[in-house]
Amino acid sequence: MKNVRLPEGRRTFSRKGMFHVKRMFAIALAASLLLGLLAGCRAPAEEPGPPVADLAVTDLASLAFDHSGRVDQEGLEGLYAGEHREELAAYAQGAYQIGDAWEDMAVIRATGASAFEIAVVRMEDDSSAVRAATAFMNYLSVRQGDFAGYAPAEADMAANGEILQDGPYAALFICPDPKGASAAVEAALGGGVLPAPGSEYSNPPITDVKQLRDLLVNSQGMAGAELEKLDSGNPEALNSYMEDVYGLTADQWEECAIARDEVSAFEAAVLRVPYDWDIIYKAENRLTEYLDAREAQFDPAADQAKLLHRSIVGKITGDVSGERAAYVVLAACADATGALDTLAEATGIYGYGYSNRYPYLDTDPNYPDRCAFTPPNEDDMSLYDTSAIRAAWEKGDPAELPEYDRVIYDAAEKVLKKVLKGGMSAYEKELALYEWMVKNVDYDWTHQDAMRETPRESFTPYGGLVNHTAVCLGYAATFQLLCDLAGVECITVVGAAHMSSSDHGWNMVRLSGEWYCVDVTWDANAREQGGRGRPQEWNYFNITSDDMAASDHQWDYANTPEAVAGDGGRG
Repeated sequence: MKNVRLPEGRRTFSRKGMFHVKRMFAIALAASLLLGLLAGCRAPAEEPGPPVADLAVTDLASLAFDHSGRVDQEGLEGLYAGEHREELAAYAQGAYQIGDAWEDMAVIRATGASAFEIAVVRMEDDSSAVRAATAFMNYLSVRQGDFAGYAPAEADMAANGEILQDGPYAALFICPDPKGASAAVEAALGGGVLPAPGSEYSNPPITDVKQLRDLLVNSQGMAGAELEKLDSGNPEALNSYMEDVYGLTADQWEECAIARDEVSAFEAAVLRVPYDWDIIYKAENRLTEYLDAREAQFDPAADQAKLLHRSIVGKITGDVSGERAAYVVLAACADATGALDTLAEATGIYGYGYSNRYPYLDTDPNYPDRCAFTPPNEDDMSLYDTSAIRAAWEKGDPAELPEYDRVIYDAAEKVLKKVLKGGMSAYEKELALYEWMVKNVDYDWTHQDAMRETPRESFTPYGGLVNHTAVCLGYAATFQLLCDLAGVECITVVGAAHMSSSDHGWNMVRLSGEWYCVDVTWDANAREQGGRGRPQEWNYFNITSDDMAASDHQWDYANTPEAVAGDGGRG
């Protein structure tokens, strides 16, 4: 039996040119509801399973679902070969890139803003199953890119999915507990005892940060070392270290335990932070900046520098004993990814992610700190021509506009009359328009669904202003048009995200001669993921080009204005 996993150090990032496949294709069908698939689910028995030859992939998929960590079926659908072979063939080719002949397949998948997906396929032979498992592995990276920036928790779930290949079977598990789902299917295929749901990991979850820190220390063979330890036992020293060394204020963490060795540069820090993605990302960034500065203190050839160079900062997020929990972990040790594995199992969350501190396989020769930009060309990213709308606005007469443009014009006029006031500065106008969009335009999640076609309106101002639903280019085009009509200088940047593997679009505005970057899509997505859309929660409003590049945006750097002002446009 062979477990296929993402290569070490690549769990979060795709290998450009290998892991990218197009996701945009459509099938004209209404997929059947999951209810029909699960109606025949058999309860996992505490006894040896049936022989492999007797196992239908629908049984294996249902078994995986029972052990997936998800209890509700809302928003899920099921496809299986008995009734949907033609549709599955199209999905297998279009989504997974499995072109080899397959004998049986079952898929349980989420629709909308969720990456949840379980797929089990029986191929003709073992070698074709290995190819299918490789295709599933590539698909994990694609799905991470689908949700990166849009729904961080879903991107993490995809990044930490599991792949299983056993004989002619291959399986994909993108779910809250991928290890549990994989273990159940593995046991079934091996003819062993089938575990009851939730029983794969019988030990109670560890939530205490001091215990987690010590577990990390022990896992790295440092149990007997003389380490400096900071935790709640000395709150004054801990608070000072957190603020002065890590740069984290008291509202950005709840509990922390640290162990460090000045001589070897070994350092382990486990932080429990509020379950707020803005805070989680800030904590990650501060700890990453600390590791960068710490590494710079040593000669690159020194052992300390080498250890720090392969160190990582990760996040472990999910449910612990029925409550949402978020941990940020600094692992400056010999086996940093192994340390995260250990802590994920200890917490019982099994969903974690990390960003490599040196993530770019290719950098731009003129911008060595930025990922090289290559247009992904997944989607048609051509901009909708709004010249007729703008000309009609200048004349104050939309009578001659074609119907489609007239509807956009009227909707834009309504928004401008609502949010703009007399005497507003360009910055105040931009702020009011941005806030309206963050609070009133939802993301069109059909774009993340390979079984559905995204309407072209979602790429245009019609989507943002009329339907109040858009994809990134629709958000950017809408914001561009509103700024144009309001007299705020603005351009649209057509670029990429997720290591230049996914098309993405955003805007830049010029205020008092300075350019600023804005990404209303990702700030609106943060509101959809549980935020309130308030300005203090925005991460992508009037930031610098360096900030954009550091937050997984790529574009034509040489032919795009550079935003360097750090005043947020306030002057």
